Amino acid sequence: MPIRVPNRTHRHGQAALFMTMTLTVSFGLIGLVVDLGWAYWRQEACLEAAQSAAMGGVMFAMHNNTTWPPATCTTGSTVVCQSTATACPTNLTLGTASTDFQAACLYAQQNGFKATGKQNVTIAANTGNAPTASGVTTGYYVTARVTEQVPLTFLAVIAGRTNTTVAAVSTAGVITTAAGDCVYVRDPSGAAALNASNGVTIQSECGFWINSSNSTDAVSVTGGSALTALNSTSIDVVGVSSTSNGGTITPAPTRSAAAADPFASRNVPYQPAVTGGHTYACSYGASGGCTHTSTGNLICDHGTVGGAAFTQSTYVASLTMNPGVYCGGISLGNVGSVTFNPGVYILNGGGMNLGGSGGISGGVTGTNVGFFDTGTIASYVGITIANGVNPTLSANTSGSMAGLLFYQDPSLTTLPINSTTTSNFAGGSTLILAGSLYFPTTAINFSNGTNSSTSSVGMVVYDVTFTGGAYFKHDGTNITGLGATTSAGMVQ
Repeated sequence: MPIRVPNRTHRHGQAALFMTMTLTVSFGLIGLVVDLGWAYWRQEACLEAAQSAAMGGVMFAMHNNTTWPPATCTTGSTVVCQSTATACPTNLTLGTASTDFQAACLYAQQNGFKATGKQNVTIAANTGNAPTASGVTTGYYVTARVTEQVPLTFLAVIAGRTNTTVAAVSTAGVITTAAGDCVYVRDPSGAAALNASNGVTIQSECGFWINSSNSTDAVSVTGGSALTALNSTSIDVVGVSSTSNGGTITPAPTRSAAAADPFASRNVPYQPAVTGGHTYACSYGASGGCTHTSTGNLICDHGTVGGAAFTQSTYVASLTMNPGVYCGGISLGNVGSVTFNPGVYILNGGGMNLGGSGGISGGVTGTNVGFFDTGTIASYVGITIANGVNPTLSANTSGSMAGLLFYQDPSLTTLPINSTTTSNFAGGSTLILAGSLYFPTTAINFSNGTNSSTSSVGMVVYDVTFTGGAYFKHDGTNITGLGATTSAGMVQ
């Protein structure tokens, strides 16, 4: 039988057609990998520059302004207000920024983007909420938009164009967190967790919050005493409040759930139980650090572990104290005047007694100071500031001790409530404290007078008994750590 040979003449050109179609798809795939990959990378660079510019602008504004909205906000002021996006100038150099607008432009420039050639950087800034970040409340915002034309290679064959534009927009803002109360009492069930008697007047410009669920007298105000929350603030109580013999509570307490500890997240500046040493906060404040000697696993700058307090009882006209670890605590009396240099004072057992043994006639002063009261269950002693000491003390303004003038070690959770562990702050109107008293597991007795012009003071304590008048308030610098806080943050 003869062999038949197929006629393939009608298939001429199929290979060329197939190759053409394959190359088209190949170029498209290569374009997706190369061009889109490059465009994505440049878009990420745009985003990084936009975020840096927005945050840099807001930080510059915060550094040069403390009131939000800013008191002066125009196109010519340090804090610029121009809601219309405006291109950055191209002639800026490092260190020349005089406005937050210019600072934002320089941050973008340092990240490789300028408003020239195939790039563009625009900045918009104004008071109020940013149009690009709905639902976020800001006192001021800076929005940076960064764009760049990116060349196409393989995709140019398909797209019919030689470049594409990538862009990123970021917004940073000044965010204000509302102020909390001035007084928090954390005893979960005790009677008279907040106790006022004998005709004392207790006032707070920022309210009270008492966690005791006691069903009869979580708050006890008796004997003609008055507990008042000013400025339309409230007195929140988990349990029931009681008044008798002319005591008054204004406004009427509000039954509420227990409040969280506002200082619960603060670092502990000293941990005496850590094997092999401890961490402590002598580097906070202006002191810059402490010289110390090692004693076993503990470190003492003054005294010895379990030993006597650092004591001054022989008369001297003046005494200067330096920050450090005081093993055995501090006891000062029979002194003309005492100055505490800035920094953190660690009281490792023994607490601190000012004026309880001889008085301090010329007063006690200290700025940017903090006192951390710690020890063991057996060695812990509270703080005593006696009548006639006339202290003027203000808390650190930075670091984990910011706002904490007196800080009881929160790890001592099983301390008994007695005369040894209870802290006593006396002196009435001569007790000038700026900062918060943080005694989360121990009680305090307190009196700082009723003068609203005195420095701001707040407290977070287990129980409190008012032995005289007291006045609590926040100030514009949030020295208590309980007031409104202002911070810069990304909102888009």
